[in-house]
Amino acid sequence: MSAEEKAEGGRRTREHIRYLPGLFPPLVSIIMATFNAAKVLERGIHSVLEQTYKNIEFIIVDGGSTDATLDIIRKYDDRIDYWISEKDEGVYDAFNKGIDIANGDWLFFLGADDSLANDSVLQRFFSKPIDSELLYGNVLWGEGGEIVAGEFFPEKFYSQNICQQAIFYNKNLFERIGKFDLKYRLVADWVLNMKAFGLKTIKPVYFDTVVAVYSLGGMSTNVWDEEFLKNRERLYRKSFGIFAYLNFKVSSAIEKALIHSPKLRAVISFFTVRK
Repeated sequence: MSAEEKAEGGRRTREHIRYLPGLFPPLVSIIMATFNAAKVLERGIHSVLEQTYKNIEFIIVDGGSTDATLDIIRKYDDRIDYWISEKDEGVYDAFNKGIDIANGDWLFFLGADDSLANDSVLQRFFSKPIDSELLYGNVLWGEGGEIVAGEFFPEKFYSQNICQQAIFYNKNLFERIGKFDLKYRLVADWVLNMKAFGLKTIKPVYFDTVVAVYSLGGMSTNVWDEEFLKNRERLYRKSFGIFAYLNFKVSSAIEKALIHSPKLRAVISFFTVRK
C-alpha cells in the first residue's frame, strides 16, 4: 500500500457489534497509533488482547505504513475492533482520529512500541465504580528501566508531565477541553493534561501501580517542543491561575537560592533547629 492510499478493517467493518457505554463495568477504548512499526508492534497488540478485563474496544490508527505493519495488523483483524490506515499529521493526529472513532466511556492511548505492563492492568483500574474523569498511575521507562511515578499537583506540571501511557481519560472530558492540539508536535499530551488538571471538578485519581512500559525511543524523550517552551508560562497560567503560577515561581526561586547559597542553607537550618 502506498502512503497516499486508505485502508481499513477490523470487526466493526464486518459485524454488527453492539457497544454499551454508560454501564458497569465501563467500556474502555484502547487507541494505538502506528507508523512503520513492524519490528515492535506485536508486543503491544498482545498486551491489549491478553487483558483479563474484557470490556475493551481496540482501535489502531496507522499513518499509512509502507513496511509490514499492515500485514501484522491484518493478522489480528478478527480481534481488533477497528483499524484504519491513511496518511496523517503524526501521532497526535492519529489519537484525535481515535477519539472521534471510539465508543468507550474511557480512552487510553498507546504508541506502537509501548505495551501494557501486565494482563491485569485494566482490571485493577475498572473493577470498582470511580467518581472521576481522569485516572492515572506509573510507567516503566524501558524494559528493566526506572519506574516513572508519583502523584501530580499543579506546581509539578510546569516542569514535568504525566506519561501519556499512564493515563485513562473519560471520553466526556474531551468535550470540555478539546482534543490534542497539533500545534505542539511533541508534547500535545502535556498541554492537554494541564487543561484537564486545571478543571475544578475533574477529581483525578492516582493509582500507585505500573500501567505501561514506555519505550525509550518515544518521540519526546530527548527533544524539546519549541512551540511548547514558547507558550508554557501562558498555558500554565491559563490552566491553573495566576496564584498557582506565582507560588511556583517563588518556590522555584527559593529552591535555586538554597542550592547555590550554602550560607543561606546554614541560616535556615539554624533557625529550624532552634525552633
